Amino acid sequence: MADAAPPSFFTVMATGQLESGDIPDCDTAYCKFEVVTGEDWQLLDGMETGITQVLNSAGPDRMLVWNFPLDVTYKSTNAFGWPQVVVSVYGVDAWGRDVVKGYGSMHLPTCPGRYELCVRLYRPRSASLLQTFLSWLTGMPAEFADPRFPAYGPGREVTRVVSSGSVNIQVNLLTKARTWTGHGDFWLF
Repeated sequence: MADAAPPSFFTVMATGQLESGDIPDCDTAYCKFEVVTGEDWQLLDGMETGITQVLNSAGPDRMLVWNFPLDVTYKSTNAFGWPQVVVSVYGVDAWGRDVVKGYGSMHLPTCPGRYELCVRLYRPRSASLLQTFLSWLTGMPAEFADPRFPAYGPGREVTRVVSSGSVNIQVNLLTKARTWTGHGDFWLF
């Protein structure tokens, strides 16, 4: 009876930072992020979720500069469900309430290297004129019940949205694959 070969797997390590945001008409904001993966992915190290500090925009271009660290390492046997970074930006209104300014998501690159990613943000629009009027009256715009919604495909095609800015992410990506050749381990970098 032949020995069973150990399963092949690969590792993906992403380090970097949520650098900044460009959100029109927003002077005070913070950003929540979550790395969403498929079922076959196992977190080896790092934090899948995080929240930046609340800050005021500065400089002539009115950029929101967070420089918040991002560091995750995953192991998987299947590329399905490749990691996505999902961001939710919330502004603080005059009454101190958190108001959604935009959502966005982007898959991490599949090749090793250093990348500057620009995640486009959007906000959901109210489904009716009554809801639009009530959100204007209360100062609370429509928002998703699940902040990971931008990472999922089903249901997005019927969602009405409006563009609301962008978030810049700098990421360094390393990949490593372990395959069984029958003659020992073989590592790909």
